[in-house]
Amino acid sequence: MSAFELLSPKIKKAIWDLKWPALRPIQEAAVPEILKTTDHLVLSAATASGKTEAAFLPILSDIEQSGQEYLKVLYVAPLKALINDQFERIEKLCEYVDVPVYKWHGDVSGNDKKKFINKPAGILQITPESLESLFINRSNFLQTLWKQVSYIVIDEIHVFLATERGAQLRSLLFRVQEYTANPIRIIGLSATVNDPDGYVASWLSPEGTNQVKLIQSDEGDKEIFYALHHYPNEAQSKLPLELYQDIRDLTKEYSSMIFANDRGLVEESAVLLNRLAEHEGATRDYLVHHSSIDKSEREYVEEILKTANKPKSVVCTATLELGIDIGSMDMVIQIDSTFSVASLKQRIGRTGRREGMPQILQMYTTKASHLLHAIAVTELFLEKWVEPPHPYAKPYDVLFHQILSMCCERNGLHLDDLMDCILRNPVYQEIPREHIIDLVEHMVKKEYLELVPGGQQFIVGLEGERILRSREFYSVFSVQEEYDVFHLNRRIGAVDKTPAVEIGNNLILAGKLWSIESIDKKDKVYVVPAIDAKRPVFLGSGGAIHRKISEKMQEVLCSNHLYSYLNDAAAHELIGMREVYAQLGVMPNQRVIFIGKNETLIELFAGTWISNTLMWMLRALGVEQVITNGLGHIKIVGRQDGILKLLESVAKRQWNTQELLDVTFSHEIYRTKFSFYLSEEQQKELHVSAMMDVERTVEFLSEKQFIVFTC
Repeated sequence: MSAFELLSPKIKKAIWDLKWPALRPIQEAAVPEILKTTDHLVLSAATASGKTEAAFLPILSDIEQSGQEYLKVLYVAPLKALINDQFERIEKLCEYVDVPVYKWHGDVSGNDKKKFINKPAGILQITPESLESLFINRSNFLQTLWKQVSYIVIDEIHVFLATERGAQLRSLLFRVQEYTANPIRIIGLSATVNDPDGYVASWLSPEGTNQVKLIQSDEGDKEIFYALHHYPNEAQSKLPLELYQDIRDLTKEYSSMIFANDRGLVEESAVLLNRLAEHEGATRDYLVHHSSIDKSEREYVEEILKTANKPKSVVCTATLELGIDIGSMDMVIQIDSTFSVASLKQRIGRTGRREGMPQILQMYTTKASHLLHAIAVTELFLEKWVEPPHPYAKPYDVLFHQILSMCCERNGLHLDDLMDCILRNPVYQEIPREHIIDLVEHMVKKEYLELVPGGQQFIVGLEGERILRSREFYSVFSVQEEYDVFHLNRRIGAVDKTPAVEIGNNLILAGKLWSIESIDKKDKVYVVPAIDAKRPVFLGSGGAIHRKISEKMQEVLCSNHLYSYLNDAAAHELIGMREVYAQLGVMPNQRVIFIGKNETLIELFAGTWISNTLMWMLRALGVEQVITNGLGHIKIVGRQDGILKLLESVAKRQWNTQELLDVTFSHEIYRTKFSFYLSEEQQKELHVSAMMDVERTVEFLSEKQFIVFTC
């Protein structure tokens, strides 16, 4: 029986009415797996390949009767905008089977929420944060809400797999399952999931009760047009005007997405591109989209892009990397390399959505290190490799948060019940029982929890209430302190609190130039239009670099292959970088140490975790002024003529992580929104789990041969 024949008559009618010529490959593969098995699934296919429908065509076929009376499906997405975007698509299908669909997030009206609570049925679209709020604020309704849930669909599941937010979501899904009458199936949707180590499977089904299948569809692998242009600019912080002129020439006749890796660069780039357009007598067709722009402005930009009848371009960050519909894009521009292969794959997938159209991406770099990184990421993308998730193994911070949430949900918990809830929750399986008890005792000591006199009943303590009652409690990810920026009474967006935000200073926001006129006591900045401005400073750091990317960079340096997608300047820069390696005859399994008069540089090419760990190891052995740079290389102030013996000592030593913690600077400690509330010992454990890899660092040093080059 074909996939189409397995669908219910009403869903078949929907497909006919919508004039689909056929099911897409991912839909053909998913329908029988959903309707004929009980497996958890991950549907992995390119953006705009029909993944959402691949999940919901068979799900709606299955629940078209029961879904009219009970809530049957939770759809979880990382962004409110993604929920709003998918709502219309899912609602169209739901109309054919009379199954209601609701959305629940901070922008949904109270009346709509009340309507759902009074008669929960069909499908609920929600973010993890709003799911958390239901457990805290609607705990009396949870039994009714979750009892008949059969499916949980997680959109862009890769976003959740290796973060504190993902640990929170997995904990919440376990808590949902505590109320359900029947086992729940989880279906993840992604354009990038690659699961060679089985981590995604263990995340979806940690108890191993359901088999997990990864269903991938390349849909014929679209043709890719790709180029990497280099504009040497080592000493300058501002990008060359020639680079922007090239982007302008390339995009003036095409709809394009221009990605930059930070919000300040997005703002500056949009202003420059619009100035170049105006200089030609053209209109300002470069829009701006990032997380610090007001929601109404972002939605306006999305609608303009979706409905434009002439080429429009948007300069953006990862806010448009995910599946928000902005219509068909002709090409993607990337300013400097993406940190990950997954991100590059996601961004390339935003183009070529029309039948028969290729995917087009042009990348620009300005520094030699960025060029090398870009080539490595590109080559791994072409090899169809994607980073596996880095497990968030010991989420003490999320456990602290969830203990408060569970005690609020249950109006207090007996110690045995609290321990049972935690120990059965697979998110915390790497945390020993005695450490959980230590955390509970710490929370009582600090009054985050209160032990009711005469028993072992825990309720939320006064300090815990202070945290719980904050509007910021529902999310576990950190956000910078911000000023809200207003022109007249209209909110434009927000900027981070930095010394640059002062009365009289100018800034760029939402692609426009502003002068700061006043700042009030409620952290509101009032601005007026200006004729010139600097890009705003947004705090935050780039992502970690996977070891395989770093090793590919070394491989590129050791090769003599010239890549066809490089322009002349990029090829010339690469040849220059390779000269010393060629002279020394360096092989991919070797690593070079440059010893100069005032500095020793270890070109480690080992990824972020190993380079950070080695830095702390060297400090522990008495090397005081040692840091890592953006590539994960180790820089030591001064000559280290005995560096080889030092590395040999590192490899042979039996390491205690406390030795490394003793030399870790406070600004290097891994911190999250709720880690500050942990005991000092558990803050250290969280840091070790998230940032250190002693075993693989020692293995790396034992495997590699180091070559010393004295400058």
